[in-house]
Amino acid sequence: MRRTAKRLRAMAALAGLALLPAFVPAQAQAAGTRPFSVTITHVGCVDPCSAEGLEAALEGHPDFYAKVFINGVEHRTPTIDNVFGVDPYWVVSTELPDTIQNVPVTIQIWDTDDTSGDDLGDDTPHDDDNNLDFTVSYFDGKWRDTATNKTDNVNWPQSCSSGDGDAGSDEDEPAVKVCWDVSTTSTSGDADGDGLLDGWERNGYNEDGDGTIDVDLPAMRAKADHKDVFLELDWTTGRAPTRAGIQAMKKAFAAAPPNVGSTASSRRAPNGGFGVNAPPNPDGTNGINLHVDTGGLLDPGGREGGPVGTCSDGVDNGADGLVDGNDPTCNGARTDYLDASVENPQPTNCTDGVNNDGDAFTDSQDPDCLVGDNLGRGGVIADPGACGLDNATFYPSRRLNFDSGRRLIFHYGQIVPQPGVATCPRQSGGQGEVGGNDFVAFNVDAGTIMHELGHNLNLRHGGHEPLPNCKPNYVSVMNYDLQDGIPRVGDGTILDYSPPRTIIGSTSRGRAPLPDLKEDALTEPVILDASDAVNRFVFVDSTGQKVPNNLNTSPDWNRDGDPPFESMVPATNIDDAGPGPVRTPAACINTSTNELLKGSDDWSSVSLTFRQFGDSADAAINPEDDDVPTTSELQAMHEERNTTDVGVTVTDNPDPVAAGTDVVYTAVVTNHGFRPAASVTLVDTLPSQVSYVSDNAACHSSAGTVTCGVGDLLAGASRTVTITAHVPADLVYNAGGPVTLTNRAVVDNLAGPDPLANNDSASTDTRVVAVADLAVTSFAPTAPPTQVLIGQNLDVTLQGTVANNGPSSPMDAVVVTAATADPGATVTPSSSTRNVSALAVGSPQSLDSTFTVGCTQPGSHTYRFTASVTPARPDDTDPVAANNHRPAEFTLDCVVPVAINIKPGANPNSINIPADTVPIGVLTTRAGEYALPLDFNATTIQPLTVRFGPRSAVYGGTGGSAEVHDRGHIEDVVERTTTPVERVRDGDRDMVLHFASATSGLRRGDTEACAKGSFIDGATGRTYRFFGCDMVRIVQP
Repeated sequence: MRRTAKRLRAMAALAGLALLPAFVPAQAQAAGTRPFSVTITHVGCVDPCSAEGLEAALEGHPDFYAKVFINGVEHRTPTIDNVFGVDPYWVVSTELPDTIQNVPVTIQIWDTDDTSGDDLGDDTPHDDDNNLDFTVSYFDGKWRDTATNKTDNVNWPQSCSSGDGDAGSDEDEPAVKVCWDVSTTSTSGDADGDGLLDGWERNGYNEDGDGTIDVDLPAMRAKADHKDVFLELDWTTGRAPTRAGIQAMKKAFAAAPPNVGSTASSRRAPNGGFGVNAPPNPDGTNGINLHVDTGGLLDPGGREGGPVGTCSDGVDNGADGLVDGNDPTCNGARTDYLDASVENPQPTNCTDGVNNDGDAFTDSQDPDCLVGDNLGRGGVIADPGACGLDNATFYPSRRLNFDSGRRLIFHYGQIVPQPGVATCPRQSGGQGEVGGNDFVAFNVDAGTIMHELGHNLNLRHGGHEPLPNCKPNYVSVMNYDLQDGIPRVGDGTILDYSPPRTIIGSTSRGRAPLPDLKEDALTEPVILDASDAVNRFVFVDSTGQKVPNNLNTSPDWNRDGDPPFESMVPATNIDDAGPGPVRTPAACINTSTNELLKGSDDWSSVSLTFRQFGDSADAAINPEDDDVPTTSELQAMHEERNTTDVGVTVTDNPDPVAAGTDVVYTAVVTNHGFRPAASVTLVDTLPSQVSYVSDNAACHSSAGTVTCGVGDLLAGASRTVTITAHVPADLVYNAGGPVTLTNRAVVDNLAGPDPLANNDSASTDTRVVAVADLAVTSFAPTAPPTQVLIGQNLDVTLQGTVANNGPSSPMDAVVVTAATADPGATVTPSSSTRNVSALAVGSPQSLDSTFTVGCTQPGSHTYRFTASVTPARPDDTDPVAANNHRPAEFTLDCVVPVAINIKPGANPNSINIPADTVPIGVLTTRAGEYALPLDFNATTIQPLTVRFGPRSAVYGGTGGSAEVHDRGHIEDVVERTTTPVERVRDGDRDMVLHFASATSGLRRGDTEACAKGSFIDGATGRTYRFFGCDMVRIVQP
């Protein structure tokens, strides 16, 4: 009766409070509303309550529920039966007018009694009061003692209150304890569904409810409107996590899809607890912020301001011809990940004491240099000697190294060595709680860490089921086949749950769950995910071999060399372990060939909230059962699925090749194996004599070595790489003859072993010869004569230029000049040979040839010359014959020499200038007479053509004087025969002509005068020229 009376008084007091204006909801106002919620995190007895105190005799423990009055409006929670204490996480929520800035809250804790009526507990330290009262500010979400009754003295950050019970007045009920949190941002109390209450993420978490914040979540960058997951890692010496690994995990979580955790409640943990669904992030962005506390652990390769994730940027960052997954710095170790590792990293600068990137942080204070997040814990611990999540080893170490105040905030993992088989017969790579917060990793790779963390998030080895493991249609690090990373087309791995990302750096993902696979109803046209062209799954083919396969291509289940793709294949155990001698993963060994394998969607079903699964400081709640692959097993599995035979052939073109031109080497790289070759590299060693020009595969050339990232080759596929090199133009010349070049190509699959080495290299020999387009570029006589007296010889010089138009240069050449003349003319020699040494491109050489010309017959005669150039060495060739020859010619007028007698009968032949008219007798002679070469009939002279004067005026031009009578006189002129006296007439008919001395051009001092003109040959009727001279004495007044 006493408790009933007090209960009635408490209810009456609350009813009175509800009448106060400050507590009346503004329902009638047109203003908007905003959410408000109170989460009861703990309720328990302070005073004895088992069949006494709050609970009646023989009624066991209390059946707790709470009444929460928000702004004067009562809300009741569900009831939890028969518990001494419980963490119910009851959420009482409402929408309040946005005009309210301070919200009064009253919390009552009740026990339900079916027989005697419900009993109120005392949850306030204030005497004579059983109701906990406080006021919450919308401004910061914090509470303070209510303005109307400050005697409760409960103010933020205190988040638990216990009544004084029977220790106070008899008005107090039995004491109970209540803990709570308040959200002014959501009606769920956890707006983003990450298991961290809004008030915790906004203002910090108080583990024991006292007046001190134990986990400063805002300082750790937690956000109430974006999902956060916190993980603390400890490790033993030498087993520290890597920055690339931690960053790879962070990037996977950051790219979590919008529906992450949306179906978590459909997954049940082994202990019967269910996951908790999560809504989309209230901030409208995707992903989960994963915070990994590794304390001040420095990345030994860290770099302030250095690039991040350059193994997936499509750029050849090292300028070595290898890009992203095809670069050893991106795939050379199982701790390299495409989205987090750095291609060709620069030396660390994290210990130089300099703020290298201007961000106000130096060395260990700069996040760029840290492996994870420095959240105050995480570090080296003593080796616990654990075989797993052991009660006797792991948990004592956990109690020693893990702050219990973090137990509802952080997952906790240790990276430690596992003792040998004598201590731990079941060797494993790690163990985690399935739905929980603890794990141990005996492997140091981030894939294992993310695998075990996945168990904490309520994921199994089959996604939604513990077995079967190694399912081809389950692409996740939870799959033992993919625990160390999901293989990508083009090599390299990423860490991810199902469905994995397709585009690194975005939230683009493939489909999940993937289609079912029935082992005795397999078809090869099946494609697991046509939208995913970058990720691979792993299966066991009909021969028992592990085979990676692109998600968007058909698998060759029976390894018969597709195509064709069979619509039905024999039943195959596609989720088995790999072949011996040690079959891995051992947990995947099975003999079934008729299993139904179902895909799974991890991300939608992860449970970020884990408190509902339970927590123990002394033992694992739900440890996984299977033995996780060890590091050595993971390495063996990696090598197995990447073992394939790659080979190369190489040919050259042209062969032989001309010095000074390019030679093209064609390397054909082929994957002869049945697995993809994920990271094929071609290294071509050029002959030392050539220089690299170009290629068709974005290769890198350095010091004669050309490195080409061939990339990914599916089984049976080939890729052709062409490399163009330039052969020096002078190679053959300097060697004295043809040269043999040897080019060698070597192919390697950086992703894994090659079982056949004899086809990994190939070479080809190329003969280099000298080939040049030699040309006679000019050839002509130098000032050629126009006439010559029969019986006289003239030297004529012909000047020529030869050039080398390449490609080979220089080249020794021979120039031969051939000479011919018309009948009646002579030229000697008939040919001339000149050697031209080192005729080089751009440096033509000139050469002269001299010939002697003459004639035996009168009239015009043509002299013809041809200069020809050819290579001097027998192996050298000239491909262009058209310009090897160049002709030249000239024509001479062969003039008949004659005898003339000036002033016949006179001696000396005195000429008075200008008074004299000079008679001249042109004599008819026979060959030999006067030492003349030919007969001459002077009567055939054409008088009007004759000119008289000095030799220079008459012979070379039209100077001198003409016949003054315009006619000639035929007569027998007295001649000089055997004596100087001109008295003899020989009976010949000669031609006498007369010329004015005044216009002859003769001058004082001249001793010779000449006549030149034309005559008609009686035998041929042709007109020829004649020329003759006689001695004179010039008399000039």
